[in-house]
Amino acid sequence: MTDTKRKGSETEQFTNQPAAVSEEEDLGYIELADDVIAIVASLAALDVPGVVAMSTGFREGISNFLGKKSLAKGVRVKVTGHSCRISVYVTVEYGCNIPEVAMKLQKKIKSSVDEMTEYTAEFVDVHIEGVRRREKSALEISFNNPDEEKQGTIFN
Repeated sequence: MTDTKRKGSETEQFTNQPAAVSEEEDLGYIELADDVIAIVASLAALDVPGVVAMSTGFREGISNFLGKKSLAKGVRVKVTGHSCRISVYVTVEYGCNIPEVAMKLQKKIKSSVDEMTEYTAEFVDVHIEGVRRREKSALEISFNNPDEEKQGTIFN
């Protein structure tokens, strides 16, 4: 129920509901480091089927050698305002359709960065740095070696 009361030339609205807090309160600003966007992009890239690893450049290789591990390896980000340009450097699995993997990378990284950071990924440049076979899991290895002794199992 809404009541209207006039006061001179002003009109005031009264409701039986509590006043809503303004959504545009100034609480401060939120700033993301470029590395945060790079980490989001790197983790998204590793989720794409066909991507074996993120490639490291010379500078990142030196950092790894010195013991500094980075979740953002293989990603470079350039931020301008609330948009960014992302370059990813990956190694793909032998036998996969490379252009298809690259397109999936672009879509996955763009959507992840857009959703998680509210920055717009204007461009996602994909650089395929290498191709290699995926390492076999323990289960695949056990199926490929049927002559292997299976002690302590029901196959004895």
